[in-house]
Amino acid sequence: MPNSLASATAAGWVAGTLEISVTFPFEYIKTQMQLQQEASALFAGKDRFRSPFHCAAATVRERGVLGLYRGGLSWAIFGGPRSARLGTPTADTINGFAAGMAEAALCQTPNQVIAIKMIHDQSPRGPRQYEGLVHCVACIWRAEGVAGYFQGVGPAVTKGAATNAIRFLGFGQLKRLAQGPAGADGTPPPPLATWQAMLCGGIAGAVSAVATQPIDTVKANMMGIDGGRYRSAFHCTAELVRAGGLRVLMNGVGPRVCRVFIEVGLQFSLYEYVGRALDRAFGSSSKTN
Repeated sequence: MPNSLASATAAGWVAGTLEISVTFPFEYIKTQMQLQQEASALFAGKDRFRSPFHCAAATVRERGVLGLYRGGLSWAIFGGPRSARLGTPTADTINGFAAGMAEAALCQTPNQVIAIKMIHDQSPRGPRQYEGLVHCVACIWRAEGVAGYFQGVGPAVTKGAATNAIRFLGFGQLKRLAQGPAGADGTPPPPLATWQAMLCGGIAGAVSAVATQPIDTVKANMMGIDGGRYRSAFHCTAELVRAGGLRVLMNGVGPRVCRVFIEVGLQFSLYEYVGRALDRAFGSSSKTN
């Protein structure tokens, strides 16, 4: 654990930015699967993606590997603030819940509105109307103003809070289990090895992904290109279930579990590693002054 708040915040920022470059294709595939709803005006019927693997193959065939990063620039821009919260004292459930709410409302909602609309635009029946990130941002502004960047904020905040509460609690418990008790003389347990931090973070993240998947699916559809047709999260949920059954709320759970396992594992392990490196650098610097 980094010793200073500055080191901890910087470590979280770096960890999040690096993680996104690895995991975003899973996010892209997950979102495409979530948006394939019979309730949607863009439902592709027989032309829909048949599975996550079909989605990946079809995207690469049509747009190359970079097609899997459609909307990813938005995540890269917001990736630092999204993960800098790892550096704040939010290791328990209550603080993790509050951190998740603030992060989801102020950081993740605008980010995901932009990314999800760009991903939806590239779906089998997507209108192909966005030329890039800046054009998408401008289109949202012209159509809906500031409010357009906060579509689906309700389920986004709920999911973010629940997800972070589960992750922080789970990681904290698993970390203590892996480290073992303090020494008889009060010596603190040794820091986690990198593989231990990745495993603990990955397990906590995977559990949170499964638990919050229905909320995430509702959020994605409210943020999609035709999300304005839903009056509320409850209306969106009812429409999705009425058209496709309860099972559609779990669309994309496989890619999401894969992404979150890697994401959280990398975030927490890189956070620990980068934080210790910054502590050594700042510590040695302060000693020479």
